[in-house]
Amino acid sequence: MVDYDNYIDALIEKDNQAFEVIYESTRKGVFSIIISIVSNKAVTEDLMQDTYMKMIERIHQYKRGKNFYAWLLQIAKNTALDYYRKEKRMNVYDPQQHEYLFDSEYTESNDFAVLDMVKSLEEEEKQVVLLRVVSDLKFKEIASVLERPIGTILWIYNKAIKKLQEENLGKE
Repeated sequence: MVDYDNYIDALIEKDNQAFEVIYESTRKGVFSIIISIVSNKAVTEDLMQDTYMKMIERIHQYKRGKNFYAWLLQIAKNTALDYYRKEKRMNVYDPQQHEYLFDSEYTESNDFAVLDMVKSLEEEEKQVVLLRVVSDLKFKEIASVLERPIGTILWIYNKAIKKLQEENLGKE
């Protein structure tokens, strides 16, 4: 686990090596939160870039000792929600649009194959499952990112998992 606070000064100084460390350790989470909202690869890539640019611009606002990862994921979530509201797009699943889920670019260990499996979940369920399964966040961290009580997050996660299990039983 990266101690992000050790990289804050370097980020302020625009150190590329520090940025790379931060990027590599957070990109799956940032990708997960954005894709769960916008459901479009090209838009997600653009919004990821915007998220990291905002992180650099706002690095002075981060309070050391707090959860940097949750802070960054909140920026990603807000960036995606701003885009979503601005574009007023409906999140309709289009299988052709999601063919990238199995691209080698994003599937170093097939972490993103789960995206296709969660397509039927509601947006908040999708976010919780992706943050837990793909990004390996603890429920407490997910609660912080999504600004919801931990009990609610656990309930949403369990409800989503039951839905997925029922769907899989229906396919057999």
